[in-house]
Amino acid sequence: MSRATAPGARPRTILIVDDMPANLGVLVDGLESIGHRVLVAQGGEEALKRASFTRPDLILLDVLMPGIDGFETCRCLKAAESTRDIPVLFMTCVTDAADKLVGFKSGGVDYITKPYDIGEVIARVTTHLSLRDAQKELEARNAQLQCEVAIRQQKEAALQRAHQELEQRVRERTAELSSSNAALRESQQLLQAIIDNTAAVVFAKDLEGRYMLVNRGYEELFHMGREEVLGKTDHDLFPREQADGYRANDLLVLQQNRAVELDELAPRSNGVRTYMSLKFPLRGPAGKPEGICGISTDITSRKHAEDVLRRSYSLLEATLESTADGILVVDSSARRVVRHNRRFAQMWRVPEDVLASGSADTFFAFASSRLREPGPFLQSVHELYAEPEASAVDTFPLLDGRVFERYSQPQRLGGLVVGRVFSFRDITARVDAEQQRNRLLLEERRARAAAEEAIHLRDEFLLVASHELRTPLTSLQLSVQSLEQRLSQGMNVERVRSAVARSGRQTKRLATLIDTLLDASRIQAGKLELNRASVDLRELVAEIVAHLGDQLAQSGSTLAMRAEQPVIGWWDPYQLEQVVTNLLTNAIKFGEGSPIEITITGEDGVARLSVTDRGIGIPAEVQAQLFERFRRGVSSRNYGGLGLGLFITRTIVEAHGGRICLSSEVGQGSTFCIELPLSTEGAGRLDA
Repeated sequence: MSRATAPGARPRTILIVDDMPANLGVLVDGLESIGHRVLVAQGGEEALKRASFTRPDLILLDVLMPGIDGFETCRCLKAAESTRDIPVLFMTCVTDAADKLVGFKSGGVDYITKPYDIGEVIARVTTHLSLRDAQKELEARNAQLQCEVAIRQQKEAALQRAHQELEQRVRERTAELSSSNAALRESQQLLQAIIDNTAAVVFAKDLEGRYMLVNRGYEELFHMGREEVLGKTDHDLFPREQADGYRANDLLVLQQNRAVELDELAPRSNGVRTYMSLKFPLRGPAGKPEGICGISTDITSRKHAEDVLRRSYSLLEATLESTADGILVVDSSARRVVRHNRRFAQMWRVPEDVLASGSADTFFAFASSRLREPGPFLQSVHELYAEPEASAVDTFPLLDGRVFERYSQPQRLGGLVVGRVFSFRDITARVDAEQQRNRLLLEERRARAAAEEAIHLRDEFLLVASHELRTPLTSLQLSVQSLEQRLSQGMNVERVRSAVARSGRQTKRLATLIDTLLDASRIQAGKLELNRASVDLRELVAEIVAHLGDQLAQSGSTLAMRAEQPVIGWWDPYQLEQVVTNLLTNAIKFGEGSPIEITITGEDGVARLSVTDRGIGIPAEVQAQLFERFRRGVSSRNYGGLGLGLFITRTIVEAHGGRICLSSEVGQGSTFCIELPLSTEGAGRLDA
């Protein structure tokens, strides 16, 4: 390593006392690089021996060491005659003023704060070596002056004996004193040069606050020459408020009689600068304060950075606490909870002991106990820890019915992932709204399908109804035309009677179709009325069978009725006749000439009527809707009818408090069974 010594300076011996090899290496390299000889001791006892033996020019002494500490070591050095004059600079990471005062009381002249700034260390060492040199020189000069004063006194005692000789010696001594004063002024100039070249602002005041010393840093800070400052007070130089602050700090140092660190403001043209001032008493030979010295360092940038940091932290706090989401920040290495907001604790209803634990695993275990499916939640957490760079969005339903959405992002610092941020959002209202929307959409689709089906059925019904109505009308029209021709050609009674009979049948069929439409309309409008009377069901069915005798004969079907005794109930005879007629005409129409069976029974207050045919049967998928309006068991192309008969039948039966059921297989025939209460009081039991 190249080493250089400042011009005009001699190499010095510096003893470094520190038990940390890393610290020793940095200091040794730095001091040797400027030409000093460096000795090392790793403990207090070793330091005392080396100092006594080598008599170093300066000692750098660590405060915290095993065995005797730095303060005790310093006291021992100051107690020994051979080492008491060696300046001691303490090295410590302790910044408490009380600890520094202990160091100064034990004999230290300065503090160097860890971690070291090697430039600062070199500057302080250089300053104190220079001060030590100046002090030695002053002491030597003072000793010489004292000796010379003694000689002078001796000379003056012998003045009378050798007046001429004394005058000569006085002249000689005057010349010597002039030389000494010049040397003293040179030393003062050297001290001034040293403090002028330090980066700090250095000043000294007497007890009245008058400036005795300022360095170039002071002049540059306040734009004043030292000739303008020396001998004046702060109130002579600065505005009242600023001067009052400086003076109050000085008096505080004198009152406490110790070194004090203070923040002081210095207004500048480009703004106010903040300085950290170390102020300490200047003690005279008797140990009493005779003035104050201050060393001030510009910390404006550091203060600004601290203010920016505080504002950023305040903004972050306000943001965290004002968001509607619950925020949880976890340290990725230790898996500890670094931060959470109040909304997070409120959403999850986290107990105080879980929050106080500070453990992310404890919270996730608690959260999983609140979820319907804890497995996927815990698995996703483990996957996110396994992939620090991963991001995720998940949804989890809770046991209490709420639904949370979780966002997770890595927390980065300087490009490194140092933690993970979890954001929880209550989306219960949104999920409910989506489910409600889906239900409404499904209902709307069902309603549209039902409407389309109803339109289709309506169109089909209108087509069938027009066909059904047109058929008897056409037949009737042809019969009337045929009757008109026969009458014009001469009356043939038998042919006229036959034509009138055909017209009567078609008129009756037309009236039946119209009555069916009217009944369907009344049922749809809710205007179906029952005119109850005592009715014998067996007798009513027998009359209808006799009335339909011609249709039975034309179809080729035979009919067997089993009714062992009369079955009498309180029903509407007209409506009941329509029910039986509908069932029998369907059996005749779809029975395809097969036998038809009618069974009538009455027991336990219920009348039962069943109509069975052995015809084409009804498919199972059609049976459930067979009793609705416009529904058919077969195609309208092959079989007539409006598709209203079974709808009207079911409505009339249910209006009587009864019920109707169907049993059918394709190709095997069908059985319709009706149950009616024998009295109005029994209607409730059938409904049940």
